[in-house]
Amino acid sequence: MAKLRREVHRRMLGNGYCARPVETDCHFESICESCTFFVTTIEFRPTLERQRDDAAAKGQVAREQIFAGLLSRLDGEAS
Repeated sequence: MAKLRREVHRRMLGNGYCARPVETDCHFESICESCTFFVTTIEFRPTLERQRDDAAAKGQVAREQIFAGLLSRLDGEAS
């Protein structure tokens, strides 16, 4: 596990973590939530809920679905 941690660039985000490998460049710094390296935990649930609700209020269906999916994954991990 320690070796894996050393190989991963873990950058704190407002609603989770970036877990991309250090040698991998990121060309899409503004779409973290839909990236396969994005990791979130239950501690970020309130932020994700606010982001989902904000997207819904603005009619941003795709963005709303991304956050709803992340929340759904958190619910699945908790049970």
